[in-house]
This record gives sequence, C-alpha cells and structure tokens, in this order.
Amino acid sequence: MRHLRYFLTVVRAGTVSGAAQELRISQPSLSQQIKRLEHRIGAPLFIRSSRGVELTTGGRAFLREIQSIPEQLRSAIAAAAPSPRSWPVGVCGGVPAEVLAEVQHGLAGQDADWTASRGRPPLRMRSVGAADQPELLQHGEIAFGIVRLPVPVPGLVRAVVWDQPLGVVLHADHPLSGSTELTWSDLSTQRLLWYDEGCAPGYADSVPAQLAALGWKAALHPVDQDQQALFVHALQTGGDLVALRPRLAVHSAPQLVWRPLPTRAAPREQLAVTALAGTRSAHFLSRAAALRGWPFLT
Repeated sequence: MRHLRYFLTVVRAGTVSGAAQELRISQPSLSQQIKRLEHRIGAPLFIRSSRGVELTTGGRAFLREIQSIPEQLRSAIAAAAPSPRSWPVGVCGGVPAEVLAEVQHGLAGQDADWTASRGRPPLRMRSVGAADQPELLQHGEIAFGIVRLPVPVPGLVRAVVWDQPLGVVLHADHPLSGSTELTWSDLSTQRLLWYDEGCAPGYADSVPAQLAALGWKAALHPVDQDQQALFVHALQTGGDLVALRPRLAVHSAPQLVWRPLPTRAAPREQLAVTALAGTRSAHFLSRAAALRGWPFLT
C-alpha cells in the first residue's frame, strides 16, 4: 500500500520532487521507492524528463487497475466493522494532558449513556507519530489524529483545540534560568532542542523559519520528544540547550522554567484534531467543533 500511495502521488503531482514534498520524504528516497515498485512489476511506469514524469503505456494500465484500491480498502474496513466498538485516535508526541481531556470531552462527551444512545463509539487514544497519521487515516486504521499544525497533507479536515504562544523552556540549572527577560542576543548562543520531521512535519520547519525572521537563526538539535523524561534529561545535560513550549505545557514540571520570547509576535503552537475529508469521522468532527467552538479548517 505504501508503494501504491507513492505511485499515485507522483501521478497526481506530475513530478517526483513535487510528490516528495507532499509526502514529506526526500526526492532520492522517493525515486528509489518508485524504482523498487517498477522492479517488482517488471516494467517501467514513468518516462522521466526535465519537465517531470509521464506515464508509460504500462504505467497507464497499472494506474487504471489500482487507482480505486485505497477507496476499496476503506470500504472493506467499513464493511467488516460497520459499527465500530471504539474510534481509535492517533496522538503525536508531547501533547499536554489538558488537550487530551478537551478532545475526549468534545468528541465523546462525559455521559456514557448519552454517547451510546447516539451511536458514538468511545475513543481509544494511542501514540502515533504525526508523519504516520495521514496514511493510517487513509486506510481507516485510525478515525482521528491529533497533530501540530501546519500539516502539509491534502484531503484532511482540522479542528484547532489548542492555540498557545511559544516561550523558551530551560532547565532550572541553566545559566540563563535566572533571567526573567531573555534577549535575542542571549538566545543566539543557545542550541534549540527541536522536533525532527517525523515528529512534527510542517511545524518542525515553520517555527524555525519564523524565529529566523524575528532574529534568532537557531542551531537545531533534533530529537524524538515523545517522552517527557527524555525531554527533561536533554535540557538538564545539554549545557547550551533550550526548548520552545507553551507555558501551560510545562507548568507542572518543577525542574523547568519558562520565559517569554523577546517579541509580541511569538510563534504559536496549534494542536488540531484531524480526520479524512468526506468520512463519518469528518462529519462528526465538524459537529463537535461547532458545539465546542473549535476553529474548523477544510
């Protein structure tokens, strides 16, 4: 299914580079995956040129036969479980407990009898990396995802449940922790503990770009930030390492201190519930957003 998704994305984009950008993978990696697919089939699928790619005769025949497979898979899953006992929710790393409680309250409600009477299955939250969520939504393996915006993936609807300004997070032993107000000069000597692309596609690129425009071209120290203990440990042992988080996300960690960025236009962290457009989940999410006052994006 992954190779079919890659093939269909290249067809839609018309270029390997455009498809790689949409899929959030490198162009050489995507080219290699397409070559593996062609090797598996035993025939070339694309004619490559400086203008992009065109389907070969075999490629057009292959497209006719497989383009409906993703929709067929979703239909097969729906037919196998027309009344799911639970709705699985993929949760990206570092989501505050307050956000999970808001999503739980907004999507499922707190009255079990009321939920059941309207056919709303309970939520089952599990850790799923943001980069993996779109594919799992497409295949029906999760009903909703919780991710940081922006999410550069078409075909999803989004309801923003958390929107907070970012500030600087330091360990209490950090030399700058005693300063109540930080300057760009202070931050210029610090490395930024940051998300890798797999943890937060889109967000991982957009926030450093905003910081650079404000005056801090931070040296990034990418790390998997799914586990709070590892996040705190990295700040404690990193020396010149700081992080960015909303204040509410770290208020319960006594070993960390939070300081505002030296600007009134600080980048913001937006967490959103996503669903595949046109599905029952998307319809329910739009209704929940209207009831809870969540901004709803299509």
